[in-house]
Amino acid sequence: MNEIQSNKNIPLVILKYIASLSFAGLIIYLLFRNQDPVALVEKISEVEFGWVILSMIFGGWAYVNRGIRWIVLIDALGYESSKINSVSAVSVGYFTNMFIPRAGEISRCSALNKVDKIPVDKLFGTILVERLLDFVFLIILFLLILILKFDLILQFFTALGLQSSGSVPSSSTKYYVIVAVLLFCGLAYYVLKKWIVPTIFYEKITDFIDGLKEGFKSIKKMKRKSFFWFHTFSIWIMYFLMTYVCFQAIPETSHLSISDGLFLLVLGGIGMVIPTPGGVGSYHAIVMIGLSVLGVGTIVLSENGDPSNPALLFPTIVHIAQTLVSIIMGSIGLLVLFLSKKKQS
Repeated sequence: MNEIQSNKNIPLVILKYIASLSFAGLIIYLLFRNQDPVALVEKISEVEFGWVILSMIFGGWAYVNRGIRWIVLIDALGYESSKINSVSAVSVGYFTNMFIPRAGEISRCSALNKVDKIPVDKLFGTILVERLLDFVFLIILFLLILILKFDLILQFFTALGLQSSGSVPSSSTKYYVIVAVLLFCGLAYYVLKKWIVPTIFYEKITDFIDGLKEGFKSIKKMKRKSFFWFHTFSIWIMYFLMTYVCFQAIPETSHLSISDGLFLLVLGGIGMVIPTPGGVGSYHAIVMIGLSVLGVGTIVLSENGDPSNPALLFPTIVHIAQTLVSIIMGSIGLLVLFLSKKKQS
């Protein structure tokens, strides 16, 4: 019965993947349509790569934090996993998300199940708890930024709502109207899909509640709570640092403050929530708008192909760096899990 249901879901999964990929591709096209690829590569080559490499190290360390924290939840459920297997499975999950949005959690659980024989449903319950914690931290950071940068938040949503002040070249406006509308629709779908697809949502919410029950049981049974919370805070500190240190990579952003870094961290988090593969397009557009609100660069690119707009250059650098982290960590994770499975066989 499960196999039949799974087969029925395959066309829906393929359709969702095609729609997500098309969505990301359209945003990227609209953002980079006037850019000269050679000039853009030359501009990127002028970046201070020492800071970018440091950002990659922080990003990779966040994977390690997640993997080690996961072990605490797994131990509370009465199962065992090694640190290297756990971190590797987390890395595989991030690697999968680059291609299929929201599929990383499934691949992460399946990968660890194959080597450590831990039931997938139990593992998925712990991941639902992690999701909830991430959401809570993002909300807390948003409220903090609302206090520190209230005016900027208003300006950001005004810009996203296509009512930004200042002159915008009329020949380019329509393309950035489309970008903003696409971002808004993507975010609205993610938030309102329970009304758009009620039957699917009901099934998902039931599974979500069951998973939360299992996950919260693991929190109650945790023996190393301080260890768990240490890695939880460390994950978000790494997320902040991997954005903040890149401010020094280009001169136009080197003056930005810690609070500016938190502002962009929250906006980047929203960009990653929008269902595009690995945040492609959505991350670039939202961070670009955020930087323009901070007075760095502009929302609209010039039509002569000038790649010097730092509002688009900065998110491009950060996203490329973290994509490389996903590829490197994911590849290592796949190799480690393969060798672990082979050793067991």
